[in-house]
Amino acid sequence: MATIGLKDIYYAIITDDTDTAGTTYGEPKRMGGAMTANIQPTFNSADLRSDDGVAETAESRGVTTVSVNTDDLSPEVQSDIYGKKINNDGALVDSQDDRPPYLALMFRAEKANGSYRYTVLYRGKFTPPEINYETKQETPAFQTPTTEGRFLPRKSDGKFGAQVDEDDDNVDATITDSWFDAPYEETEQV
Repeated sequence: MATIGLKDIYYAIITDDTDTAGTTYGEPKRMGGAMTANIQPTFNSADLRSDDGVAETAESRGVTTVSVNTDDLSPEVQSDIYGKKINNDGALVDSQDDRPPYLALMFRAEKANGSYRYTVLYRGKFTPPEINYETKQETPAFQTPTTEGRFLPRKSDGKFGAQVDEDDDNVDATITDSWFDAPYEETEQV
């Protein structure tokens, strides 16, 4: 079913991601008022040709590019997602030493039937957005930040993310009820 809305964009900074210890995250925080989220997975393919035709084909997944537009990015959010520092005066300082951390991205999109599709991407980094300012006109023109990110598989298990529809009969409501408490993790099969 088609989606008709977007709400609740959250991020959670990765505190550890190793194949031995697994992946752990800090507390999820709201990024800003959700406007758009665009996810573009990259798949590369190659064909093996023999006997005047294609004999085999192979695919490989690349980086997933993510573009998120919010109503604003507070200094605290920019400090978290771009690795910037807030000095003692409260000013957000842009430095060549800024190092964006890896983080998870979570959001939900309303479907045409009123239920929600929940999405999480497990490991990526964002880069600071282009910033535009414009003088006032007769009709106000809002300027909002669009931040770009690149998402990769987790080191701990090779997973990119997960998605669930709350109206799916196979989905336990506790999964969607706690979606923004921590990045979703697959439950053990019994």
